[in-house]
Amino acid sequence: MSDRVLAAVLAAALAIAPRGAVRAEAPAPPAAAAEPGAGTQRPNAVAPEALAAEPASEIPPPSEPAAPPPAEPARPVDPELEAAQIAWRYFERNYHPATGLVNSVEGYPNTTMWDLGSTVLATLAARDLGLVDRSTFDARIDTLLWTLAMQPLFQGELPNKTYDAATGRMADYANKPTATGIGFSAIDLARLASALTILAERAPEHRAGVARVLARWRYCRLLGDGELHGAIVDGGGKVQVVQEGRLGYEQYAAESFARLGFAVSRARDYDRFAADTPILGVPVRHDTRDRRRFGAVNALVTDPWVLGAFELGRGGERGELLRRIFEVQRRRWEQTGVPTAASEDHVDEAPWFVYGAIWADGGPWQALTPDGGDAGRFRALSTKAAFALAALFPEDPYSRVLRQAVAQARDPARGWYAGIYERGGMNRSLNANTNGVVLEAILFARAGPLHGPWPAGPRGPQARAARRGGVMVPAAFPGVAGACYPGTPEAARAEALPISPVTQGSTAPHRARLYAHPLTLSLFTDYRGVDRAGAGAVATLWPWRASFLRFGAEGTPFSPGGNARMLWGIGWDDWRGRTFFLHLDNWGPVRPGDGLAMHGAELNLGYRGPNLCGGAFCLSPLLGGTVPFGGGPYVSARATLTVAGKWFAMGGIGWTVPRVFEGPTGTPRWRVVYGFGRWDWRPGTFYVTYYDWGPTSWSHNGVLAVGVNLAF
Repeated sequence: MSDRVLAAVLAAALAIAPRGAVRAEAPAPPAAAAEPGAGTQRPNAVAPEALAAEPASEIPPPSEPAAPPPAEPARPVDPELEAAQIAWRYFERNYHPATGLVNSVEGYPNTTMWDLGSTVLATLAARDLGLVDRSTFDARIDTLLWTLAMQPLFQGELPNKTYDAATGRMADYANKPTATGIGFSAIDLARLASALTILAERAPEHRAGVARVLARWRYCRLLGDGELHGAIVDGGGKVQVVQEGRLGYEQYAAESFARLGFAVSRARDYDRFAADTPILGVPVRHDTRDRRRFGAVNALVTDPWVLGAFELGRGGERGELLRRIFEVQRRRWEQTGVPTAASEDHVDEAPWFVYGAIWADGGPWQALTPDGGDAGRFRALSTKAAFALAALFPEDPYSRVLRQAVAQARDPARGWYAGIYERGGMNRSLNANTNGVVLEAILFARAGPLHGPWPAGPRGPQARAARRGGVMVPAAFPGVAGACYPGTPEAARAEALPISPVTQGSTAPHRARLYAHPLTLSLFTDYRGVDRAGAGAVATLWPWRASFLRFGAEGTPFSPGGNARMLWGIGWDDWRGRTFFLHLDNWGPVRPGDGLAMHGAELNLGYRGPNLCGGAFCLSPLLGGTVPFGGGPYVSARATLTVAGKWFAMGGIGWTVPRVFEGPTGTPRWRVVYGFGRWDWRPGTFYVTYYDWGPTSWSHNGVLAVGVNLAF
């Protein structure tokens, strides 16, 4: 998502901004490109001159005045077909016949894989709605598929994030040609893959062309951990592979790739990294991954839910969550009078692209820039989201409210504008995404789900993979090493193993980091029963996914044991549910001069169960075992109840294993641990906590801490 947004931001800036606002290194498109097709006539349109009467000399004059003929009744106007014609005009005006590609933003010859998916579906809708004839449709699709079959790929594997729409060459975000590319986006490729497989089903004469395109791709680096991954190129030219997708987009993309035969089971899970929070009485499910920690905005928007319903159907959990998306926006209108259909959208001035979110960054009804900045003045009613929700809930009166509210957000000669600002005024961005979704919504309203049912046939992974979406992967390709075609053992191995991003020019792979910040720091002051008042810091280095190295030091001027204490830890600690952990810790007191004090260390291992969430509450269970180096190993079970993501209460019990590596005299058979407070791991936030890890109430091991979390 974030990479597609970067392309969209720059494209919009260059296409829409006044020339004085355009950066010198990214010149604005020439004036001729600002109005492509100006003065030309839309195909199949009839010029007014063609309707003129024949010359008067060829019509005999009447012998006497004749009564005027009765007026022919006006042909009823189909408002849906009229809306579709307006949307299609965008694709006529921004089309490049040499490549079959369409500008992502009006007047700027650059495109992404997401917008190519919208282009494919818009062209299919134009055919099915009678806006173009069969020969025009075939010519456009043949040209587009030829370009996709011949275009250069990023490192020979997958389509680059952006291409020059006029030439088909790989481009950077400023539409400058690049021989090496700037990476690939799993989310964008999923949109294109979904559109291509729909095309193969609904226009089988193009199935072979679709198969040629999909068979060129090398899917290995897209897969891993049951998730989807994209590639980015940093300022030093190194390629890093990172997880892509947040709730909604992640599942839409994964289910689109599942049509090809990939499992991507974790990415298809609607409960992972998710919590239900009441908004206006509706339990709205949203992503819990914070952008400060994971580097991407977690905006909940309408788009992926409606696209999933259009293309894959609205059954199961997808359908229930879509209903909530519709219901909460209707309730906002009922309570405020503001028609609401929240979406990601291009805007017609800087910052050029915003997330109009139902929930984002810890609160409802936010509008954010791609880097998480406030964009509240750009909160808007989205044209494409209004069309989409109205198509999915046609019997609800709110659907009529939405359609009426955006009825004037259009230029009949150029297409539909992106939306209407809540502050007043039109968002006059014209783009492929808005007009493509409008056409897709109208096609869905007439034809139902665009994908056909899951194909029947022989069972087994290879048999299932061979015919997903009606697309047969050519038999000549599955033997190609490094392709990871769906259904092959190579693909199964790639999906099961953690992804291994490869630095450009290097043969030594390294796995992607799980945490956005490689170094976290906690500064605190505390009161501990053993050492009394103190203050210190704990630094944690996250070099590789969930692996960590921790070191802390604290001044304890009032402690009878010494003026300072230290702690350390090393291991693997994945905070997510359904994961294992293993680490070696010494929580102290390690006094200066003690070295590592291995006699006080302990080995901790265990399993974090699934997060059980409902509304603002989440319950996180954990089963573990601890082996103190001084003896007395014990097993434990505990659970943490979190409220609103920050307030918590934790409790658990431990049982010392008898006659196995006996501990010191007095080691209890049972122990109770507990804690409570407010904890927020996000950088720049404060916390206050109390923990007592036992082993007994007279151990004086409870600690009350107040601190701040930082990250680098």
